[in-house]
Amino acid sequence: MVFSGRVQGVGFRYKANYIADQYRLTGFVRNEFDGAVTVEVQGTEEEIYRFLKSLASD
Repeated sequence: MVFSGRVQGVGFRYKANYIADQYRLTGFVRNEFDGAVTVEVQGTEEEIYRFLKSLASD
């Protein structure tokens, strides 16, 4: 997935990594040169859904 907008310099990668750990997902989070953040997660469909829902809530 690619997230854009205000995602660099605000703890987005830390939050994504923390939530992924909570759901025991594997993958990576990295900053892109254009200011976006790329996230790859691997797990069950339900775990990924909960990851995205948690990531969206603030």
